[in-house]
Amino acid sequence: MPIFIYRALNKEGHQQEGEVQAESRGMAIEYLQREKLTPIFIEKIGYVERKQFSFLSLFFLGGGIDISDKMFLTRHLSAILKSGISLSEALEILSEDTTKKSFKKILFDAKMNLERGQPLSATLESYAQYFSPIFIGLIKAGEESGTLEETLEGLGEQLRRDYEMKKRVQSAMIYPAILLSASLLIVVLLLTFIMPRLTKALLQAKVSLPWITRFLIGLSQVFSSNPIATLSVFILLIISIFFFVKSKFGRKVIVGILEKLPVSGNLIKKLALVRFSRTFRNLLASGLSAFESLDITAKTIGIQSYEKTLLNIREEIKKGSTISNSFKEKKEFFPQLVISIIAVGEKTGTLEKSLATITDYYDEEADRILKNIVSLIEPALLIVMGVVIAGIALSILLPIYQLVSSFK
Repeated sequence: MPIFIYRALNKEGHQQEGEVQAESRGMAIEYLQREKLTPIFIEKIGYVERKQFSFLSLFFLGGGIDISDKMFLTRHLSAILKSGISLSEALEILSEDTTKKSFKKILFDAKMNLERGQPLSATLESYAQYFSPIFIGLIKAGEESGTLEETLEGLGEQLRRDYEMKKRVQSAMIYPAILLSASLLIVVLLLTFIMPRLTKALLQAKVSLPWITRFLIGLSQVFSSNPIATLSVFILLIISIFFFVKSKFGRKVIVGILEKLPVSGNLIKKLALVRFSRTFRNLLASGLSAFESLDITAKTIGIQSYEKTLLNIREEIKKGSTISNSFKEKKEFFPQLVISIIAVGEKTGTLEKSLATITDYYDEEADRILKNIVSLIEPALLIVMGVVIAGIALSILLPIYQLVSSFK
């Protein structure tokens, strides 16, 4: 983003100089005028440097910025500003209250840039690896509309609700993940250390082995040929799955698969509707137009099919279509209930309240479906574990039974 130096006259008629960051010279002049300054000279001198961090710098700065830091920033900054303290002083107070070096540096840069005439959103934009487009967009809209305190409060609430939903999903998946990992580990240990010893006895007895026993013996020979390598591969596989799930590509693949399954697809749709309605509402409340709000919402919803749909709706609105009519053409993504509530809200001028109603309804629906999925996954995994262990036990007991029978 360009940086401009300026000379301007304040309300008392005194001349002052400084720097301001803006998209264009005209926007820089508008910013100065909002600050009750009359510009007499303004010139572009360069561009703000976007902050880049290596792994080494992250180590020395104390790690990245997580959602708890963002919640701390939005909720506390809103409370401090409501008490009448200036934004610069508020940032200094927050900087003193935080112990994380990377977060402290961002707050310090924000304060210094603010004193040079750059808005808070400009500093956050230079740290875009930590702050999402919706976070920056809401802060920017709040600054431009003069409602930064209310915007921060709404953003803090959105972060809290998103965090709670994320934790609910994670908590629901922890037990099945542990159960599945433990089952795989037991099978690997059986095939690596227990099965080879039984194999020797069975082969020496020269009994006819069933196909399931022969299959497990072959698998056991592969695993037991190098036990250390087997366990290392198993551990690396678990770690690889963990990082794959955490990556953007991995999440995209997993969401794409889950969308196609009946029960999980319904959950994905409910979660998408919650995030859409909550984000869209907060953006509209901050003063952004429906066109701008849909653009940011589409980029942050996290599901490719909904992103394309919202961008198509945005283009329809740009051509002059109403919000409700644009949504009517996308019934495969937005149920009739959502379309009807949006239509009523648009006609009565209470669209933000209507979107809040949608958020609350589908938040409860998503929570209910999530509990149902967990109640189905747990017994299903237990059945799978039982079948696998029974198969291994059967492969061992059948030859022993044949051996005992041969002595009669």
